[in-house]
Amino acid sequence: MPPFVVPALVFLMAVIPSADARELKILTGAGMSMPVRALAADFGARSNMTVTVVSDTAGGVQKRIEAGETFDLVIGTQSVLDTLTKQHKVSAAHTDLAQMVAGIGARKGAPAPAVADSAQFKATLLAAKTITYVDPASGGITGVFFLAQADKLGVGAEVRAKAVLRPNGTGVAEAVASGEAQYGVTLISEMLPNAGVTVWPLPDALQMTTIYTAAIASAAQNPVDAKAMLDELSGAKGRAANLKAGLKPVSH
Repeated sequence: MPPFVVPALVFLMAVIPSADARELKILTGAGMSMPVRALAADFGARSNMTVTVVSDTAGGVQKRIEAGETFDLVIGTQSVLDTLTKQHKVSAAHTDLAQMVAGIGARKGAPAPAVADSAQFKATLLAAKTITYVDPASGGITGVFFLAQADKLGVGAEVRAKAVLRPNGTGVAEAVASGEAQYGVTLISEMLPNAGVTVWPLPDALQMTTIYTAAIASAAQNPVDAKAMLDELSGAKGRAANLKAGLKPVSH
């Protein structure tokens, strides 16, 4: 064998991925990204694999799958997963994970807003100088929800006039933390990761009831690990992570 062949073979062995290398790809609604990322990091470390988590709005999750992006595990609202199931994009077996909890955020150190009941929340919205929330056109459901509640309280026009629109909940939190907006309304789980924001839940009468659910993608490249990850998300570890993120766990 010529002397240059051995180094060449060594080089090829170094650059060719191992057949044992595993990857798990997860697509999640943004409001579930905090607990999903926490469990994914632990799962990847224990399993010695790469776990990639991509988050998007509810509408964004649906558009990505419909456009042909490939993921192993898909987490989104029940309505989005139902639609994707009818399109044969995800398994018909769904697992409910958590209920969304909406909140109002203010810049850290600012006075707490009065939000004990619907009347107080209405007064707070009227007194606010600026309010940031997710642009309904971005595909996020929290902006649509908030405006519906504002209309229900009879202050929809006032809220729209004070709007600082953002494409997602992370942007809402950033606008509050920077002082660009006095208050922000979106999911608590989207604002908690921002240390510059303090968050309070909306009154029960105005609270969300939307459920995040999960299913294995029909085109999953790694359905075995996707199922194992889903079991953890729906088990004790997932429940604890959901509570820490400000989400409401659901019973199975």
